[in-house]
Amino acid sequence: MARVQLENVKKIYQGNVTAVHDFNLDIADKEFVVFVGPSGCGKSTTLRMVAGLEDISEGVCKIDGEVVNDLQSKDRHISMVFQNYALYPHLTVFENMAFPLRLDKKEHIYPWSEEELAKIDQKIVALKAKPAPTNPKAAEKLEEKIEKLEESKKRGKVVKGYSQDEIFQKVTDAAKVLGITQYLTRKPKALSGGQRQRVAIGRAMVKDCKVFLMDEPLSNLDAKLRNQMRAEIILLRKRINTTFIYVTHDQTEAMTLGDRIVCMRDGYIMQVGTPTQLFDMPDNLFVAQFIGAPMMNTFKTTLNKKGDKYSVTFFGAEFPITGEKLEMLKEKKIETRDILLGVRPEHIVLANDKSKASIPVTIQVNEMMGSEYHLHVVTEDGTKIVVRIPTIHLSDEERESLVGGKVINITFEAKAMHFFDPKTEVNILASGNPVPSAK
Repeated sequence: MARVQLENVKKIYQGNVTAVHDFNLDIADKEFVVFVGPSGCGKSTTLRMVAGLEDISEGVCKIDGEVVNDLQSKDRHISMVFQNYALYPHLTVFENMAFPLRLDKKEHIYPWSEEELAKIDQKIVALKAKPAPTNPKAAEKLEEKIEKLEESKKRGKVVKGYSQDEIFQKVTDAAKVLGITQYLTRKPKALSGGQRQRVAIGRAMVKDCKVFLMDEPLSNLDAKLRNQMRAEIILLRKRINTTFIYVTHDQTEAMTLGDRIVCMRDGYIMQVGTPTQLFDMPDNLFVAQFIGAPMMNTFKTTLNKKGDKYSVTFFGAEFPITGEKLEMLKEKKIETRDILLGVRPEHIVLANDKSKASIPVTIQVNEMMGSEYHLHVVTEDGTKIVVRIPTIHLSDEERESLVGGKVINITFEAKAMHFFDPKTEVNILASGNPVPSAK
């Protein structure tokens, strides 16, 4: 278990190509942090710099307070799970998992058994019973022997590497946690994708590590296996309770696994926060649209202020702003201005009757997703909107009415609105100094 600190970290490749810019992050001991972002955003490069697989061009990486920039991977006390499993095809599952333990030749200290302590005591007594040597050097050597035995008795037994019994115990314990005990004698070719991924995770688990690194470990699995393995990683985290850094491009994995999420784009951190913070109060439009599926709808409109009241008017409908969002606008003293209004598809609902706060739209496509419909609708001026409608509360008549070409009315509440600056794409209600997402 360890704290990980990244201070002004940069990665610059040949040709002056900067893959990671001024990356600053403090990961607490036993925290699960997820790096998420589109392909090429620098998340895997950052992870590999922590692992020691990529050199750090500028900045400092600390693990447990120690600067590790110049340390080799094997000396950083980390374990890593790769995207492509990287199992040895000629070795059994047991030997694949035991491999890092067999390579580990570091000194380990163990307590002496009662029999071993008794033998040490006998040696000490025998040495002390010897007649004192007349030669000063011989007397000094005798004293040194006695002191070393006394020190060894207190410190414990020093052994290089792990014993066979320890390797067996560590591998079988990890296999039980991952549910792969019955596969220990098989070779990787006889395993499914999910089982191979469990073996790769088990190989990382058996090491005594401070930081557990995972680089898109589920991307090669099908949707059903991904869901299963995601749940297993959550349970695994509870069992081994160490510091995790997890890289993914899947926002569902990020939202379900992470204590905190680091959302990245083009080598920059766009926002760091809890899953709830990134979903409910994104710092900028990039984060708002990357987190959530289907992505957030946006509309160019005007935020109107009249006295202490705020509203937005578009498509001929007026939407008053109430509750927490109203108080935040008042606190920041926001005046009438142009905005990009963001509303998530799941926060748009059907309006039973035409009212001032509803928009008439025409259904273009209705995607049946099982528990919900994804309605692709269009307004009178051609603006496209995506709406997620749960099916559980819909009557048969309502379901039959949600077909292509049908005109329906939609609406949403004030708490569902997000307000972005049209130029910088920054959330005008975000606290601190949000990062602009507009280029």
